[in-house]
Amino acid sequence: MGQVISIFEEKTGRRCFDAYRRCLDHERASLIEYDDFEREFMKEQGETVLYKGSRDITSIAEQWQEREPAIKLFLDGSRRTYKIADIPIGTQVFPIIAGQVGVGVCKREERRLTACDLTLHTVLAFPDKLDTEGKNPKQHRAFLTDLMKQLNAGQDRVRLDALLLYPTQANENFEDKGVARIQEHMIEQEKIMVQSLVQKNLINDRAWLVKDGSLEYSRLADKDHPFAFSRIRNNYKRVVGVSKAFNPELAKLKNNRSAAGMIANLKPFERTPAAMYKTDRVEGKFAVWYVRLRNARKSLGPFDGIVKVEKILISDSEQEYGLESPEVDNISAWLVNERNPVCYGKDARWANHLYPVYLTETFIKSKYRSTAHFINLF
Repeated sequence: MGQVISIFEEKTGRRCFDAYRRCLDHERASLIEYDDFEREFMKEQGETVLYKGSRDITSIAEQWQEREPAIKLFLDGSRRTYKIADIPIGTQVFPIIAGQVGVGVCKREERRLTACDLTLHTVLAFPDKLDTEGKNPKQHRAFLTDLMKQLNAGQDRVRLDALLLYPTQANENFEDKGVARIQEHMIEQEKIMVQSLVQKNLINDRAWLVKDGSLEYSRLADKDHPFAFSRIRNNYKRVVGVSKAFNPELAKLKNNRSAAGMIANLKPFERTPAAMYKTDRVEGKFAVWYVRLRNARKSLGPFDGIVKVEKILISDSEQEYGLESPEVDNISAWLVNERNPVCYGKDARWANHLYPVYLTETFIKSKYRSTAHFINLF
């Protein structure tokens, strides 16, 4: 056993099983590979003008090429997860999952992209049954805070930034549960990063941010939580979520037909009409649409070269009528103008990648410890 696990055993009085330490990300696809929209999300209009078909925004993109780009910031969150030990509790055995979590931002100034901010965390995820006395989230947090202080004080090999508890009620794959909990921690760090950028006035009317991935954040039961939607909604006034991967079959039109054909048939620099999306699982309302960045004939399939775009509806007017259609056009044009250069040959998702996002992702991952180094820290 490593130093961290040995101290953990001493402080908790629980004996762990040594396990084959390995990176879990190489064994399974990402837990958040596709969006999780309900099937009828395209039935309601999400912009002020009702368009019945696709809309060409080539001329708008050309106009913006002569102006200062409105998108100045690019944010990406990344995590790597590792199985490092097993812990027996009662009659069951649960995995202990370690993670490297990174959230980075790159900023464009005078057409040069430079690193703006970076958060790197080392975390451990345990089964919630480890805290036998905790009956509510507040007690769990106190237990984990105390345990983390003891672990950090007892060794000098690695500083732990967070301990996490994953649920064990259901008879499911507990490795996946641990990975999902680390994913949630990454999302929370993304929220903290956006809030910090807003407070520094780095996100404003002339400096929008593109976040890689969805803006859908699960509803929090605790309304007083510092990142409850009602508290952070205004942080996303000038933030756009762009997803490289999506499942087009989850989109249904008013006649209950799949919208996949409409999405696949987009020509370069065309967008679909924006739809309004709302669900009990996620707080707030969203405008959602698709934009084709490049010709499908030069990529692997009909949906390569297409990105899914999300914008949180902030004002009462937006939540009732959707985004102003000229704003949807402008955002789409900005994204079209970010399509080049490409990372062909460096990333299999090149056709759906925005190059500044790819550089931000590369920046974060360059700061990770190697797998061999990281798993031996524990």
